This record gives sequence, C-alpha cells and structure tokens, in this order.
Amino acid sequence: MRAKWISPASALVALSVGLSLLANPVADAAPKKLKLLWSDEFNGKKGARPSAKVWSAEIGGGGWGNSERQFYTDKSANASMDGAGRLVITANRISNQYAEQVGEVPGTEDILNRCSECQFTSARLKTARKLSFQYGRIEARIKMPEGVGTWPAFWMLGGDLLDGVPWPECGEIDIMEFRGDIPDQSTSAIHGPTTPQGSGLGARFLSGPPLSEGFHTYALEWKKNSLTFIVDGRVTGTYTSADTGSRGWVYNQKFFLILNLAMGGTYAGEYIDPALNQAQLSVDYIRYYSVNGVGKVFKN
Repeated sequence: MRAKWISPASALVALSVGLSLLANPVADAAPKKLKLLWSDEFNGKKGARPSAKVWSAEIGGGGWGNSERQFYTDKSANASMDGAGRLVITANRISNQYAEQVGEVPGTEDILNRCSECQFTSARLKTARKLSFQYGRIEARIKMPEGVGTWPAFWMLGGDLLDGVPWPECGEIDIMEFRGDIPDQSTSAIHGPTTPQGSGLGARFLSGPPLSEGFHTYALEWKKNSLTFIVDGRVTGTYTSADTGSRGWVYNQKFFLILNLAMGGTYAGEYIDPALNQAQLSVDYIRYYSVNGVGKVFKN
C-alpha cells in the first residue's frame, strides 16, 4: 500500500462473507517431508528489540485505512523480547476515549498532536525488503492478548506491492487474525482482486477456552495454486485457483511477513474497553519449512 499498507482484512466490513466454519476441523494427516529453512526463536535478552536483519518497524498512526486507534512505534516498550524466548508486542494506552492524554510517557504529547484519535501505542513489524517466502509451510506459536478492542494479526503481502502493484492486486494472506470481543475464535483469509469485494475467502477456528489462556500454532501450507490454513495441526480451510476461476490467482509469487497488534478498527469494532490500559501479544517462534522439497526463503 505504498507509504501505508492496507492492514489485515482491510476494507472488510465483516469476515462473515466468504467465511467457512469447520465444526470439527480435520487433522492434517497428509504425509509430507518438512525441512526447516528459517526461523526466529526470539531468544534475545529481556528488552532487546527484534533482529534488524529480519524485521523493520512501521511507524505512524492515522487509522491505516481501517479506523484503527493505535500509533505504531519502533520502541522496545511496544516490541521486545521477554528474556524467556518470546517476542512480546505491547499496546499501551496513551489517551482515553475522549482524546485526553493518559500518563506522562515522554513523546506522548507529540504522538497525540500527530494522531488525535490514537488511544494506544503499539508495534507493527515487517520483513519487507529483508526476507520473503514462496510456497512451503510457515507457522507461528502465538498467545493472544486479552481485552475488547484488540486486533492482532500474523499475515503476508505479495512482494510486487513493493514494485508499485496496489492492494488488493498484490494479494494478502492472513494466517491469523483475532478480535478481542470473540475471545475463543481466530480467523484466516485470503484477499485479492478475485475474492469477494469488501471481504475475502476465509475460515474460522474455535478453541472453546479463550485464546489468551495459552499458546496455539497457526500455520499456512502453500503450494502453487493452493493455500491451506492449519491451527494446532488441524486444517480449517483450503483455497485453490479454482475458487477464483478464470479471473486469476495472485498467490504464486514471493510474499513477506507482517506481525502487528492493532486496536479497534473496522474488524475489531469501534469499541475499545475504556478500562483496558495494556494488551500483549506473545510470539514463541516463527518457523518456515519446505514441504516435500518445495519452498524457498529469499534474503534481500
């Protein structure tokens, strides 16, 4: 999206259109050979920033095309290691619903002068121009934040976005999205010029207990003309070029990763719990594998 990329499920009024639900997701039992090609285990010291060789931080507010209420920073207060092998992305409240400043963290007044609607600082990390991937399996073990108004996502955008191809023509793959007002559900989706306008094609995972109570593994298995979403080893949905027909399929190219914690917005809802002062997304690891010899990581 050029200077400000469309955030996950951008232009979504709701994911109900084109969304499938498997009441009993099937086990991913297909025989396959996985070879680890890249991983980030987040084993840095407590307070350390994510590796600059892999990740860069988006900075700014302005809603990101979705009426979101956070300002993204490159500060360790919003994205850092916990010293126990995890990356923690933290959303910290800086103003209330009346646009009145909360707390006295240095720099808050400047942020609110630039983004009066921003109620939180947070982080949005990307591998663009550093790492990209094509086919194979990519997975992350993640623990969701608590609180109504939270909107974390683990997702990908097509590499030709960096060459000027606009969204949604570049393609978007949402491996995991979550909204805090539905604490036992995550979603996965694809968006492109051939998916339903204003929505996408996607699937849901229902956990039973809130997803903030523990870690779950969210995965994408990707091959030419096919995308399969998997949560905790169970397939929640598969989409192929047949689902877009003669109109085309934009997912047979390199994609880069994005990991972020948004607050509010068109997907999570305009309401953010006014008593919520901090929310944290914990990521144990991200791993990328070839599957049966297919899959490649590109270092830019």
